[in-house]
Amino acid sequence: MSVTLNILVTLILIPWPAVLMMSPMMMAAPDMRNRKSSLWTVTVLLSYPVIVFAVLKLTGYPFWGMDAGQWLIGVSIVSGIVILLYGLPGMLINLNRGIQNDGYFKNTTSVFYDGKKIAEADPVSFTIIEEGQWYAKDNKHVFYMGTVVEDADPMTFIPVKTAEEDAWGKPSVVFWKDTTHVYFDTKKIEGCEAATFQYLKGIYGKDRHHVYYGNTILPNTNPDTFRFLEEGLATDGTSLFVFNKLVKTSVDLLSFEVVRKDDQIFCKDKHSIYLLLFGIPEPLVRLDGADVESFVLLDRYYAKDKHQVYFYGYSKLNTRALIHLTDANPATFRVEYDSLTVSEATDGEKYYMSGKLVK
Repeated sequence: MSVTLNILVTLILIPWPAVLMMSPMMMAAPDMRNRKSSLWTVTVLLSYPVIVFAVLKLTGYPFWGMDAGQWLIGVSIVSGIVILLYGLPGMLINLNRGIQNDGYFKNTTSVFYDGKKIAEADPVSFTIIEEGQWYAKDNKHVFYMGTVVEDADPMTFIPVKTAEEDAWGKPSVVFWKDTTHVYFDTKKIEGCEAATFQYLKGIYGKDRHHVYYGNTILPNTNPDTFRFLEEGLATDGTSLFVFNKLVKTSVDLLSFEVVRKDDQIFCKDKHSIYLLLFGIPEPLVRLDGADVESFVLLDRYYAKDKHQVYFYGYSKLNTRALIHLTDANPATFRVEYDSLTVSEATDGEKYYMSGKLVK
């Protein structure tokens, strides 16, 4: 009887580790935090082994030779920690008090964000700013996700709108301002002139003095001549920037251009070829000796010109690498996977994988 019972209990407990792993997805389900039935369901699923071992303990049955009380203590600790980390008891208490657990909520006496009271908020004058999703204000403060935005004037606080759309098809709002300050990600941009500030694209903006990447100034940049060459690549005619990094590699800006091949890009001027290798200290890398006229990008991070072959992909350490394949014949070099040699590129005689010669 005890063996059969142990097997049955084991089968009942098998789903529990999967429930623990899937619990973040359950908690992220739409409107989950605002439904008592859903919260109770999650609580029961997370803690049902406690009930199982409590029954075994009360009836005096061991579990595979061990005292069921020891198992009861163990699963109770695990379940309790997970339930408290999610804040399930507090959420249930909020719902019983008529307080929503998601986003902003107010009643006659208080304002809440994600079920937590905002001490500074005035419920009488409190309103949610529609364009901001997480922004709100009352007659004294501006709030972002329930936190006061420093020095923001609620009477003049507005989004700096753009024609770009977000994932929901609404105008994308990156910057905010009042009559005195400009904000990015709730952080005040020191020295930014609100009266002349305008949004450019991405997380770029400018006033009459500076160009900004988020809440940082792109140094020594002329806002009147600043323009974009490609996503994340911009110039003011004197300097070149990759996102917020000033390019130190010397280029001829008068002839500099960006060339696309599908979703890959490279740059060139009348003298040289350049690769954009994001994630390294100097993101614009010159290909020394590359022929400007015959240079082409291939698949799988390979490229070639009439003189040589290049690899500009990722090494085994997951860092970008630029390798000159000096032993490869560019005239016959092609990219294609070969299962016999476990290679991805060949010139007909030699075979390569991730820029390395396959032996």
